[in-house]
Amino acid sequence: MSFDLLKEWDISISEAHSKFSIGKQTDAFDDIKELKPIFSFDYISMKNSSFCFNGQTIGRQDYIKLFKSLKNISSYTYETLNKEYRFHFHEVDWKDTSLSASDFYKCIYETYNGEEDITAYQFKVFEEARVVGFIYRGVFYLVLFDRGHNVYKRKDKKKR
Repeated sequence: MSFDLLKEWDISISEAHSKFSIGKQTDAFDDIKELKPIFSFDYISMKNSSFCFNGQTIGRQDYIKLFKSLKNISSYTYETLNKEYRFHFHEVDWKDTSLSASDFYKCIYETYNGEEDITAYQFKVFEEARVVGFIYRGVFYLVLFDRGHNVYKRKDKKKR
């Protein structure tokens, strides 16, 4: 994060370095598009279900690919991730997914009461694998791992 951006946002370095906590506003894409992502594992889902980082569909080689991919992706800006099709980076539209918004939020909130105040994004990490998370202060907080690209309902595959 650049010091000019901190001045523009009118926040201190210590405040900029603070982690996300419930009730804080996630970033608007336009505010962070020139930043390169840093990744946080604070909210990764470890509930042994289909879209968790310890689910049955992820193996040792997948973890290696995941970390190599995150390292590579961190060298690009969010704007590049958004513009270049190969990254499949976009905001999650829950009505187009096989996962409910509440399933996502339950990974973040200890007690979930219907809040839907976090903007979720997803991007491709390798092969068909995607990660779903959110952005706060330029940091991408990983939440879900979709090894088989099953969160988004497949549209007509022939159109690609």
